Amino acid sequence: MSALTSSIPTFDHDELIHSHPVPTLLIDKGAVVLFVNAAAEQMCNMSRSAIIGRVVYDVIDMDRSYRQRMSDAATSALFAHRAEISVGGRKTIFVDMQMVPYGQNGHRILALIPAQSDAELMGGAIGRSGRAAGGAASMLAHEIKNPLAGIKGAAQLLARKTDASGERFTTLICAEVDRIATLIDQMEHFSRGQPIACAPINLYQPIHQAMETARARQFPGVRFAEDFDPSLPLVQGNHDAMVQILLNLVTNGCEALGGRDDGVVRLATAYRHGLSIDNGDGRGRIALPIEVSVSDNGPGVPADIRGDLFDPFVTTKREGRGLGLALVAKLARDMGGTVQHMRDGEWTRFRVHLPVAQKGRGA
Repeated sequence: MSALTSSIPTFDHDELIHSHPVPTLLIDKGAVVLFVNAAAEQMCNMSRSAIIGRVVYDVIDMDRSYRQRMSDAATSALFAHRAEISVGGRKTIFVDMQMVPYGQNGHRILALIPAQSDAELMGGAIGRSGRAAGGAASMLAHEIKNPLAGIKGAAQLLARKTDASGERFTTLICAEVDRIATLIDQMEHFSRGQPIACAPINLYQPIHQAMETARARQFPGVRFAEDFDPSLPLVQGNHDAMVQILLNLVTNGCEALGGRDDGVVRLATAYRHGLSIDNGDGRGRIALPIEVSVSDNGPGVPADIRGDLFDPFVTTKREGRGLGLALVAKLARDMGGTVQHMRDGEWTRFRVHLPVAQKGRGA
């Protein structure tokens, strides 16, 4: 051994692959996942323990031709440019897919390199125009809400002087004004660029408030069930934001049951080890072990909109505006967390993951 060779340090190859920025999975000849690195966990928005042992295309939705080739033990290599995949129930993304053989047992390494989109190439311009549009939306909302308050006040005054037939119309005016004001409030959330104030909170306080509000609406045929972990630590979050998230999810679950007499909406909390994300804010990977889930035994979300479920204006409700789940996703993201949708047997589940309260910060 030469002096040059002996001076080269040895490396932990597992740690090297785990830290590699390209999402990488090791699959066997039956396409079962044997290993997944941190970048792949982030792309799939799932922990390593939730991915390993599953068939790769049960985790990553892809075209049938790719699934067939990965399941074929005779196919050792695969290269695809800008392949469409869907991960974590989210909308389609494009990747450069590369699969190469590894070892003598039919194992293959699968790398998924995110393809650079036009939006990423134009990121600076898009960001500036988006902020400008958001500012304009806030000013417009302010200007609309002022006359709305005057219209409602005038309708309430008229209601005192009119008969029963006229009261019907003043009541309708007030209800419509309230509906428009609520819509504007929801739209304003999407134009605010500043983060919401977060502090250590007891998760069960917003849960209790949201459940009390939901019960007061008396959804027919719906039974509420609870499965709480009493040992959860404080969460780094915002009380009002959590109430809004939970109320939206619980209300959606109740409405999805459509008045059936065996409907159940279940709230659960749990501590999940291993889940973390990188929000791209320079802080690196943040652990999100606190899970709050809202589940219902309704018919579930139609397959054609599952990938866009958290986008604004996507809804299955005839009278819906498609802002509730988009707001849920934004509030969870503003608190440093994430939200996921999944279909688990007969249950539709929405799982919100949040960070533990940071030590040394007061409530």
